[in-house]
Amino acid sequence: MRTSKTIGLLSLLVVYILATALGLISFLFFQDKVPLLVNILIADAISTVFVWFMGVLLKTASTYDPYWSIQTFIIYLSLLIYFNNFNFHTIIPLVVIGIYSIRLTWNFAVGFHDLTYIDWRYKMLAEKSGKLFQVVNLFGICMFPTLVVFSASIPLYIYATGEVIYSTWDLVGSGFILLGTLLEFVSDIQMKKFIKTRTDRGQVINIGLWKYSRHPNYLGEITIWFGVALILIMSRFNYWYWIFGAVLNLLMFLFISIPMEEKHMKEYKPQIKEYIKTTSCLFILPKRKA
Repeated sequence: MRTSKTIGLLSLLVVYILATALGLISFLFFQDKVPLLVNILIADAISTVFVWFMGVLLKTASTYDPYWSIQTFIIYLSLLIYFNNFNFHTIIPLVVIGIYSIRLTWNFAVGFHDLTYIDWRYKMLAEKSGKLFQVVNLFGICMFPTLVVFSASIPLYIYATGEVIYSTWDLVGSGFILLGTLLEFVSDIQMKKFIKTRTDRGQVINIGLWKYSRHPNYLGEITIWFGVALILIMSRFNYWYWIFGAVLNLLMFLFISIPMEEKHMKEYKPQIKEYIKTTSCLFILPKRKA
């Protein structure tokens, strides 16, 4: 088992190194041909397609799992190098986004077993789509999250160019990113503790943050991307419209991720309906009466 896990993780590492190299080559090729944000999007999309294609070759849908947690860090770092724009104001976001990426990627690596590992969502989509699964895999599992994260990351990419006037107010956004990462970290620890101590799979978690929020981990993720937006617009409100990526990410959780997950839990957790009635969806709030 340990050998399979090591081989699997090393295989994914090679895939991501090659995907990064391919994205950089694309960026350099188009640098004088298209606007900056379009160029980043093209490189991001090409890297995503490559990760998807390698998943097809390796016969696993798990190649993409770490992608959306590291793409912003890699692109932001690459832009800072490209524009030679390392200073106090640009390094702070790099550090906090790096912490976020490391935590989320580490969380994936801990739960990863081997290349046969597949998230329950992928299994569900595979059963529903049948022979069209690889199309669903490319556009639904891979490309759609890439586009959402790209949209939410645009404020950071603009920030990296050095074309904005930096302000200490920018630190507010980095503070939100740290807060969101902390929420994810704590909620993940509490969930793992619950899974180890529960007596059966049908039990509903009702400890720690989860006692007051049904999805504190999602709340953390949402907080992080609003933090990314605030880094740019906190003292430059004329860029306010770039918050749309964080809003798009919020809508994805509200109308896709959360309903899908709660519908799935209703299949094997008889107490989930009462939990939904008494517990806030996202914000950490006191219990409601059933």
